This record gives sequence, structure tokens and C-alpha cells, in this order.
Amino acid sequence: MPTRYVIRFDDITPGMAWRKFKPFEMVSDELSIPYLIGVVPQCQDPSLSVESERVDFWPWLRECAMKGWTIAQHGYTHIYATTERGLLGIGRKSEFAGLVYEEQFNRLAAGKAIMMREGVWHGVFMAPSHSFDSNTVRALKALDFKAITDGYGFYAYDVDGLIALPQLLARPLGLGLGVETICLHVNTMSDKSIAQMIEFIKAQRSSLIGFGEAISIEAPFKWVDGFSRGMSHMALRAYRLAKG
Repeated sequence: MPTRYVIRFDDITPGMAWRKFKPFEMVSDELSIPYLIGVVPQCQDPSLSVESERVDFWPWLRECAMKGWTIAQHGYTHIYATTERGLLGIGRKSEFAGLVYEEQFNRLAAGKAIMMREGVWHGVFMAPSHSFDSNTVRALKALDFKAITDGYGFYAYDVDGLIALPQLLARPLGLGLGVETICLHVNTMSDKSIAQMIEFIKAQRSSLIGFGEAISIEAPFKWVDGFSRGMSHMALRAYRLAKG
């Protein structure tokens, strides 16, 4: 089976770069593409406010959910509390990793309450800076989250009872196996990179799938999953650590 792709957007907030996001929304409507978007429930990070806040933010999210998009809870406030790398060992800061269980639970619960109140909680977690630890996983399970959009490899796998769908890079590799989650941050994308990604989306429409379908795809053999996870772990960790 050829590579399947999930298009993931981080840092979805009322004050995000809506002008830059508009082309992606238009192509989604045109081709019925089910994105995965990470919503910060109560954003306090000023770096994520780059345009005037959208007053219909939550109604817009409910419309996205009705179109088949998967809405992940992208932390709580997006304010980093520690310099812990977490279980994946790649980030240099974290909103959660390194904090005691009770504090993590309370933050996640507060974020979930907002998402549920607005009718857009899907039980999927997206960690800011890809950093979470065993206490995060425990708290997510206690709060009935089902999946995490992070990890190594090209197939979904179990992390202490949660489904983890790997996320490696911001551009496609096209290795011809499994699922690749392409992580995009529209706030910092150039117009050129946006145009290139739109071209990719149009060209690869038949290979683009939603999060729910992606986590159901299994490796043809267990050793393929294990090998790809191990190799991508070493390669990506070395790459991200080198970048700083």
C-alpha cells in the first residue's frame, strides 16, 4: 500500500494567521480533506496571536468537526513550564513534562472542560513542543483521552493504553509505507511554502486520510513497525537535537 498522509495543523487559536490558513481551508472544502487540527483551549501565549481574533472561533470549530476534521487538544494555555524533553526526548521545553501528576491532570482537565463546553472535544491530545511524560499519559487516560498525535515510526502504536500516531516532519518523505503526519505551523509559513503545500495536497488527494482512518492502518509485519520506529527515533532525535 502506498504512503498515506495526514495533514496536521498546530497552534489553532482565535488570533492565528487566518490569511495564511485560508488557502488550506479552501482546498479542504474543494476536495473534502479531513484535517487534524490542534486547538489551544485557553491560549495565553502571545506569540500565537498574529492577527485580530476571530469572534466566531468556536462556532467555526464546530463547523470543522461537522466536515470530518479531527480536533485535538493542543495543551491548555501553551505556556511552557519546564525544559523537560519528555518521553520522545526531542523538545527543549514543555507545558507538561516534569510537572507532578496532579498539576498535569488539573491543566488537562481544565482544557478538556473548555473543549467539551464548546462541543469540540474529540479525545485526542497534541503536546506543545512534542513534549509529554508518563504523568501526562496517566492523566490523559484518567480523563478518557484515547489518542496522541505524536511518536516515532509510520504506524499507530500503543503507549500505555493510548493510541499514538507518529509525527516526524513538516514535509512528506514518501517512503512508500505506512502513514506520514505532516505537521504545519501556518503562523510561520511563507507564502511560497504554503503554495507548495497546496500543490502537494491537490496532487496527493487520493493519499490523504483523516486521523481516525490513519490509526486503523496496521503494519504488514510486526518487524516493519518495530524497525521503522527504531530507525526514525534515532534519525529524528539526532536531527532535532542538532537543530537545537
